[in-house]
Amino acid sequence: MKKIFAVVLVVVLMAALIPAVALAGPDTRGNDLPKGKSYNFNVIGVPNPKNDNFDGGEGNRIFILRTGTTQFYVYGSNTTNFAINDRDGTDGAVGSNRGSIDPDLAGIILPYDTVANEWDCRVYVRLLGPVDSSFRWKSESWNGTAWALISTFTLDRSSKFSLRNSQILADGYQDILWTWDQKDNFRICQFRIFVGEPE
Repeated sequence: MKKIFAVVLVVVLMAALIPAVALAGPDTRGNDLPKGKSYNFNVIGVPNPKNDNFDGGEGNRIFILRTGTTQFYVYGSNTTNFAINDRDGTDGAVGSNRGSIDPDLAGIILPYDTVANEWDCRVYVRLLGPVDSSFRWKSESWNGTAWALISTFTLDRSSKFSLRNSQILADGYQDILWTWDQKDNFRICQFRIFVGEPE
């Protein structure tokens, strides 16, 4: 009788635990991205510059050259969640160049909390293309008198997204410069931007 009671007790406990285990699964939506709404855009590598009259058109994509150096002026705004203001980076710059620190000339706008003085977003990226696709990424912040290095790293091709905030943004600084160079077989870099802190 004791054995039957023990077996029944084990079965009941296992049945109670199964739903809890099922509900406690990974809080992701695939490719290592968290759940929730995101702003999406792609940076697309093209072999030749666009013509002088090309303004990038519409849509959430930016064109840049597959070779050479491209700079992105990224600005943190507390009034705009996300925007792409310059879709043609085949001239080597997305937004203003290194010499112009002006939010009105930023190529990419990301959300920034001016009260907490920190970036109000999580930026996930992945690189797609041939097996040997890669490029060097340098991030700098404007400290009021000069550009200060945040980090440099090489982004390689990946099937999954990775969170890059600590490498590409710096709390306390709303003006950011990304420089991409040493591009190898660059085709497309995908961005997924989640506003606010994780739930």
